[in-house]
Amino acid sequence: MKSIDEANAALPKLLEKHNEQFTVEPRNAESAYVPLDPAVNLEHVFTKREFRQLGSGNTFSYNGIIYTLAKPSGMRLSAKMTIEVRETLAGEVLLWLQGQAHALQATERSRRHSATTPKEKAGSAQPRKPADSHPWKTAVTPTKNKRTTSKSAFQDATYSQHNSYAEASW
Repeated sequence: MKSIDEANAALPKLLEKHNEQFTVEPRNAESAYVPLDPAVNLEHVFTKREFRQLGSGNTFSYNGIIYTLAKPSGMRLSAKMTIEVRETLAGEVLLWLQGQAHALQATERSRRHSATTPKEKAGSAQPRKPADSHPWKTAVTPTKNKRTTSKSAFQDATYSQHNSYAEASW
């Protein structure tokens, strides 16, 4: 075969040969398909599904938009509760909870209102200068017990060549 027309002409014969080789009779002659339950809405089945956590006020974020329930629900919803969010093929966003779809509406993040008027921010403070008597400002005087490499009068008397150790230990 060198063209599409030749392939299309040979295809029915190939399909017939294939079906003869691989066809199997079913064990049960009746159909295995079950009719669709009328209560099932296929728009709620074929959806994109994600899980979110409820925030305060029964709100959650999905695709950068804050949602809340469109109608008050009799169900008790608590903050930090995990919920299933479904987006239909038409783009409708639904809350799926306990086997039921609940309509949602987009909302804005609640603003916190302060009871007082906004205060002015304080400017930067002036740098403080420590007093002259502050310990960090006083000079450190060396102690007399500090070891030095210079000879003292006692070392001269003890270790000189003219005096012995016994004479110096008085």
